Amino acid sequence: MLFSASEKRKWSLIKEAMPAQHKIDNDVKLITTIWYGEANDTELIDALLKYHREIKSNPDYSSYNEVVDFSKASGFKLSTNGIVKLVEIAARTDVEGVKTKLAIIVSAPFAYGLARMYEVYRSLNPSVSKEVRVFKTYDKSLEWIIGKQM
Repeated sequence: MLFSASEKRKWSLIKEAMPAQHKIDNDVKLITTIWYGEANDTELIDALLKYHREIKSNPDYSSYNEVVDFSKASGFKLSTNGIVKLVEIAARTDVEGVKTKLAIIVSAPFAYGLARMYEVYRSLNPSVSKEVRVFKTYDKSLEWIIGKQM
């Protein structure tokens, strides 16, 4: 990804090996993850664990909202068990008493269904402090997260 000089000042870019790349916007307290390549159970679980270990466990970021953008993913090979495992891991890492939002962006109909399944499972977990919604566009996700029309 290329950023202008002003974007580089605004964003902290966390580079890691594909498939996930993270950007942190400290101005609006937002962490954006863009997924490249195929999304499968193993890689998503590994990426989630790494993300929580290296980024979300930092107290400076515990109140940041999140966007996970799968619109650039080349395919999806997820199982129901994999989605349930992702929900369990994510719920364990929620910070008690800190309400945050997670927007998931998907463009393919099949991926939309998988993301909605994650949203529903996550909402059924009583220990969840994160509100999850699924969107088809980045602009709509930001409207919900930030609260202003893009």
